[in-house]
Amino acid sequence: MGQAFSGPNAFKFFGFTPAATAVLQRSPLLLVVLVVVIISCISLGLLAWYIHYVTNKPYRKPKEVKGAKK
Repeated sequence: MGQAFSGPNAFKFFGFTPAATAVLQRSPLLLVVLVVVIISCISLGLLAWYIHYVTNKPYRKPKEVKGAKK
């Protein structure tokens, strides 16, 4: 049971080509680096969106009240 993630079929569930699977078997750190970089990019994007959202709050137009004098 402990050998489920080892051997020649360890990375088959990703659906990569046989050449890419062979590279991952030789150096699985590449997959870890890829995942960390993707998560970092998503985090930076979310941070940029949050800063944009918070800093634009004061500049929103006030809603018009129906029946108010102009």
